[in-house]
Amino acid sequence: MPKLNTTIENIFTSAGIPASDLSPASSSSGVVTQLSTGKQFFTKTQSDVVQMRGEVAGLRAMAATSHALVPEVIGFEISHNGNSSSMVSQWFDLSSARGGHTQRGLGKKIAEMHAIPPKEMWEEIGYTGKYGFGVKTHCGVSEQDNGWNEDWEGFWRDQRLGFLVQKIGDKNISSLFEQLKSKAIPLLLSPGSFSPPPKPVINHGDLWSGNAGYDESTSEPVIFDPASYWGHHESDLGVTHMFGGFTPEFYEEYHKIHPRSSPNYDERQKLYELYHHLNHTFMFGGAYRSGTERIMRDLIAWADKQ
Repeated sequence: MPKLNTTIENIFTSAGIPASDLSPASSSSGVVTQLSTGKQFFTKTQSDVVQMRGEVAGLRAMAATSHALVPEVIGFEISHNGNSSSMVSQWFDLSSARGGHTQRGLGKKIAEMHAIPPKEMWEEIGYTGKYGFGVKTHCGVSEQDNGWNEDWEGFWRDQRLGFLVQKIGDKNISSLFEQLKSKAIPLLLSPGSFSPPPKPVINHGDLWSGNAGYDESTSEPVIFDPASYWGHHESDLGVTHMFGGFTPEFYEEYHKIHPRSSPNYDERQKLYELYHHLNHTFMFGGAYRSGTERIMRDLIAWADKQ
């Protein structure tokens, strides 16, 4: 029988579940069963302690304003030598089915999550009323600049787009970004440029269809593997347009709770989607570079017509 590592055993012990009452399904699945109850848990261990800490903080922050949308974190612990960390969370038997009913449920629950958290939880989850996040998070393998910023335009321009443009180090992309900064970004993100004005709410941060599923037993939506930050709620939708997998029912239900900002909603969505194209250009290069440049040129051309 596969053996649990010490940090995972410690997490279960702290939760009142002794190692003798646990049965790992396999060494690779991460699923652990409590023998006395049959309840299952998901376990995860990785060497990047900073990335794991950010994932745990993101799940806990999202849980503050959502109901059963994210896995409950049972515990998180860093190994004795500091070279790895482990997490234990709620386990779901997930399906990737994407029918109209489940898409509506997903849109509704994400919209509900995009809310100011209850004041009594602010200290616990690190809510400051500013844009950013209290710990470093990663979108894929890319570390994000989560330093606090009171200005949404500055946060998205400098700490999301500009941060990646600098890391990519491509002359064409850098030149296009300079034009974007002077032309399109002020039209789309400057204070007073759209309504309702942005408020810092929790974002999943990497909401592509591969990070969403549905609980087989309840058909309820579940999201996971976050790259969280406090930001404008509509920025969380940017990546949903990049790879597809979200139906019209998803957006219809989402916008019942959060009507589209105006004016220039579609162009602002492109600016939010651009972050993920830049991130994929940084991580993989290749075809993503041309998609990145196309979005930048389209936004510059749009701004020139205003």
